[in-house]
Formats: sequence, C-alpha cells, structure tokens
Amino acid sequence: MADVEFRAVRKAFGEHTVIPGLDLTVHDGELLVLLGPSGCGKSTLLRLLAGLEQATDGEIRIDGRPVDALGPRARNIAMVFQNYALYPHLTVRGNLEFPLRMRGMGRAERERRMLEAARALGLEPLLGKRPAELSGGQRQRVAMGRAIVREPDVFLMDEPLSNLDARLRVQIRAEIGALQRRLGVTTLYVTHDQIEAMTLGDRVAVMRDGVIQQLGRPVELYQRPANLFVAGFLGNPPMNLLEPAFEWRDGARQARLGGTWVRLAGGIPDQARFAGIRPECFRVGASGSSGDGRQDRLAIQGSVDSVEVLGHERIAYCRASEPVVELTDGPGPWRSAEGLLAARLIGSGVLERGESVTLTAPAAEIHWFDEDGNAIPTDLG
Repeated sequence: MADVEFRAVRKAFGEHTVIPGLDLTVHDGELLVLLGPSGCGKSTLLRLLAGLEQATDGEIRIDGRPVDALGPRARNIAMVFQNYALYPHLTVRGNLEFPLRMRGMGRAERERRMLEAARALGLEPLLGKRPAELSGGQRQRVAMGRAIVREPDVFLMDEPLSNLDARLRVQIRAEIGALQRRLGVTTLYVTHDQIEAMTLGDRVAVMRDGVIQQLGRPVELYQRPANLFVAGFLGNPPMNLLEPAFEWRDGARQARLGGTWVRLAGGIPDQARFAGIRPECFRVGASGSSGDGRQDRLAIQGSVDSVEVLGHERIAYCRASEPVVELTDGPGPWRSAEGLLAARLIGSGVLERGESVTLTAPAAEIHWFDEDGNAIPTDLG
C-alpha cells in the first residue's frame, strides 16, 4: 500500500494540452474516483501514473518515491481495463497465474496467490473454464483477480463496468467496493458515471478540461458544489440552474424566481447571479411567506412536458417561464435558454402531460453562484 502524489503534472500532445497542471494526493488505502465527461483527462492521468505515458512537466510520486524515470513494470501498479484483456486460450487459472509466471515466481507461491484471489472473487468453480465460457460479470472478476494476485501498491481501474448491463454493474460495483475495503489497496477509479462515483469513492475528484473542479467526499460535492459545472454534473436529474432577475426591494436585495420575490434573512449576496435548486426540493403547491415578510418559498409556474414513473417516485420535467442555465462546451461553461425543470416528486398525485403546475421549494434550499459560476457561501437561515 502507498500514497500517490501528482505535483504540478502537465501533459500535452504537441500543441494540445490535456492536463494544464495538476496537484493531487491520493491517501494510502483510499479509493479515489476521477469523475468527469469524456475527454476531460481522467484516463490520461491513469496512464501517466501507470507509466504508459510520460508527463510533459511535473512529478509523480508513489509512497514518496519519484517514479517518472521508472517503466511500468517497476512501479508495482495493477490496472483493470473496461475490455477485460483476458487471454482467450488460457483457462481462468491460467489467466490468474500469467502475471506471476511473467515475474518468474515459484509454483507454490503462484498457487497460493491464485487461490486466494479466486476465493475472494468467487472464481473457484470456474478455474478450469476459458473466457468464452464465462459471462460478462465473471470475465470482469477474472480481470480483477489478475490484478489482485500481483499484490500491487496501487490499483488503477479505467471504467471497468462500462461493458456490463445495468444489473451486473450494480452487483460488480458492490463487489469492487467491498474488495477494495478488504484489501486496503490505494485505488484510482475512472468513470463518467456519477452513480459509480457517489457509491464507491472515499473521495471524488470532478474533472473538466484536465482541471479538478472540486475534490471531496461524495456527500460534500452533492450538498455544496463548488461551481456551476459540479452542480450541473452531479445528481440524476442534476441540479436545476436558473438565472433570476435581481432588484433592491424594501431595503434588501431580492431575486425574482417565477412569480415570487425571494428575500432571505441575511440578504442575497450582491455578487449572486445564478440560482440552483435540486429536483428533490420541489413540491407541487402554493408559495407562502413568514410573518416578518421574508419569502419562505419560491414558486415557479410551468407546464408538464413529460413524467418518468419510477415506482415510488416520479420525475416531472416542466417547461417553465424562467431562463434555464445549460452547460456548454464553448468558451463559457453555461448559457441561458428555454429549458426544462426537473422535479422529483413523491405523493403529489398524478401529473399529466400539458398540465399547468406550480413548483414550490424552500428559499433556504437555493444555491447561489456568481457571474463566473463559482458557489457563494451564504447563511441560508
């Protein structure tokens, strides 16, 4: 086991810079998830750590030791890929033993490590079968076992569940988390799936264009996103992002959201421009105000565009009169456009497509962001 450090690491391919300069420490025994859209530099970071790519600038350390000059084999890292990379002519036993044979390890030690990995992953009944005879989940377990037998300092997992169906992803995801906790091996896990990130990671690093937007525990990222990108990327459906109108009224700065002027006890920060509301904060009903004149709830008028029925809950997508902020890949990270608001509803009756609806939410649940998209800490009491 070991900690991992990236110190001012930059990676460029010719004139194209993928990672402009990154500092990151992965603690000993931690499972850190790198989360972000395709092309944000997640897999490149793994390849740099594994020695499959060389950093343009900066330094990488494993357990305090610089490894930039070392080849992949000398770094004692095991990698699990999304395509399994199993040898089709070898049995499960042969695939598990192969990396140990390449090291010239003795037969007794090979057998011990192979059997331990097989027991940990439930592969003992399959040792005599070849990959073609296995299911997708079983093949992924063999790929993980081949990494485990090496007893590496660091595990690297590059979207290992992307080729599995939804049911298997849930099962193997749980197995990966339990196995990593049992082994205690420092692990970097790459995914664009926020559910994997939120359920697996001790910490999550949200990346965009090679830059870590926010690093922290999953619940921290969800409850206190650092900027509009993180707010819009996390959550399913993601946070609703709005651009309200602002005015000074009755000696305080207020924001107009729908038909409601929202006034907070501590005032809305002068630099606030965007507002964010999680879908689960919405209810169907009327707005209300407190006795001191402060608006306790905002109210947004709209019409139901579609409804997803998910058993115990429904997600209503409503076309609202408010400008909705949408993320883009252009020069700016967002733009205002006519869009849909998502509301996660439980026990609110049946909504029909085209029905007029008033969505209300507590003013204290609003997240505020400035012109540059950065979150504004505020007293929402």
